Amino acid sequence: MKTSLLPKYLEEDELTEEFKELLSSLPKERGWVVPQIYNYHGVWHTPAQLRGVLALHRHFQAQDSDLLLVTTPKSGTTWLKAIMFALMNRSRYPKSEQNPLLKTNPHVLVPFLEIKLYADKELPDLASFESPRLFCTHLSCATLPNSARDSACKIVYLCRNPRDTFVSLFHFSNKLRTQNLPPNSIEEVFDMFCQGASVYGPFWDHVLGYWKESLRKPQKVFFLKYEEMKE
Repeated sequence: MKTSLLPKYLEEDELTEEFKELLSSLPKERGWVVPQIYNYHGVWHTPAQLRGVLALHRHFQAQDSDLLLVTTPKSGTTWLKAIMFALMNRSRYPKSEQNPLLKTNPHVLVPFLEIKLYADKELPDLASFESPRLFCTHLSCATLPNSARDSACKIVYLCRNPRDTFVSLFHFSNKLRTQNLPPNSIEEVFDMFCQGASVYGPFWDHVLGYWKESLRKPQKVFFLKYEEMKE
């Protein structure tokens, strides 16, 4: 499989024999972008994505002052990153022309934990992140690192209606598929999405997990809806 044009979290080379053995023990389905996705603790991941998840679980230590932005893929992630970065840095950049958002992608300013920081490096150096640190993840509530669940760090969750999420994910995945993989059939991946077999799926498990946590711990989890923000 050619992976040179794929984001690092989708690449499948450089997988250790130990990790390949783990993959062989997991349930698998046809992937939307890569040949196969694997179910780990009830959530579907690409192989390289799962490698970042495991590194995150081993090494990440949340701080009480941290803020985690959480979404399912294609549900307004970039928008939420830009809004939260602007809000948290409004006193740091009082003049609009100084704001880094004018020149830098929100994904750089608010990096993903498991598909950027811990995908690029087993043990990334987080010393350069000033408190309060602002990170993003697609992980479900049940699969967050223990330190994120047990600490006083705050979580902002953004959900989007499943119809628009699916349509956006369908087009996005077809753009990322390499030339030796045929385009996804919308009928086939729609069935897979409904059955929960999409990256970070099942969709409703993801959304309901954070919704229930926001009811149980409203001081920790702030639940937002894409459509209400848009209005």
